[in-house]
Amino acid sequence: MRQIFKRFGAGMLAVILLFGVVFGPESSTTVEAAKKDKTKPNVVLYLNKTGYTRGSVYIQVQAKDKSGIKSILIKKGKITKSAARYWKKANNITRAKKKKVTSNAAYSVKVTDKAGNVTIKRISVTNIDKKKPTVKLSQSVVSGGVQISVSASDASGIKSVKWIKGAISDASSAKFNQASNITKTRKFIVTQNGYYTVQAVDRVGNKSVAQIYVVAKQALYDLDEYYRDETYHEKETTVKDSLGRSYTNALRVSTDVDGKTELTYFLNGLYQYIEGDIACAGSKTEDAVMQIYADDVLVYTSETITATQEYKHFKVDIGNARFIKIKITDVYMGWWEEYILGNCYLYN
Repeated sequence: MRQIFKRFGAGMLAVILLFGVVFGPESSTTVEAAKKDKTKPNVVLYLNKTGYTRGSVYIQVQAKDKSGIKSILIKKGKITKSAARYWKKANNITRAKKKKVTSNAAYSVKVTDKAGNVTIKRISVTNIDKKKPTVKLSQSVVSGGVQISVSASDASGIKSVKWIKGAISDASSAKFNQASNITKTRKFIVTQNGYYTVQAVDRVGNKSVAQIYVVAKQALYDLDEYYRDETYHEKETTVKDSLGRSYTNALRVSTDVDGKTELTYFLNGLYQYIEGDIACAGSKTEDAVMQIYADDVLVYTSETITATQEYKHFKVDIGNARFIKIKITDVYMGWWEEYILGNCYLYN
């Protein structure tokens, strides 16, 4: 310094000293400002996305302070200023001033200015939706078939609800491109037995499916009689009538000593109609008449069933009766006369 003074004089020395004060790495002006700064940093936190998303969001930080910002730390959870051991594990985002997060949670941000003042701010991320919609199905008997009702819910909301016949486990199956859209009604009516699948898609694209098995037509063959008479009533997987017509899953019923036979079923009001065919089992089977009772009220009497003629088809409104009784009477009061009750279904 003395050599500079001798060679260049006091003026140059003054310039050099001034340069060091103003532009040095830790100038006295900066230090003084830091010493005088007792105000905490002004911090604003916000997300780059406010709507629901399946992906990630960025927590962004705006921080201002008179003395300047020394550090910005971010940590998942509600972290207090004094929880030093947690802040040691925090992410330093002083330069980036943003942090990518992939899960909903509360996040704490610690901003420290150059004077050592600290501001703690928190922000809650709630708009990341990676969960599949919840779908529940129920069924009820209605006029015209079975109604399937859909309950679908999701945090981001439901975008679409579709149904298709069959059991489909893949929620992203291309088969749903041809499915029926019931987003508004969320219910549909079916008339065929089998599995039905409903697909729900939420507003960010998460998908889920639910299946339900429906018995829209109940085969009489599959029901147990309320009063079972194994002697006179038999279930046949395959059988032929007097004219050689084949039946699958039919009932072979025989008359008792009084020339009559009865089949009683408890339906609990689930069905409105019964439909099927009645025929003589053999070429020598005697003529008969079939009657149907709904809750002990006669609702149908067939034409005479004859071995030399085709089966008699019937469709009867049983008015959602709790009990039905099918009575077959041999017109000649014959014993052990056999008849075929086939293609018989209950439905609405």
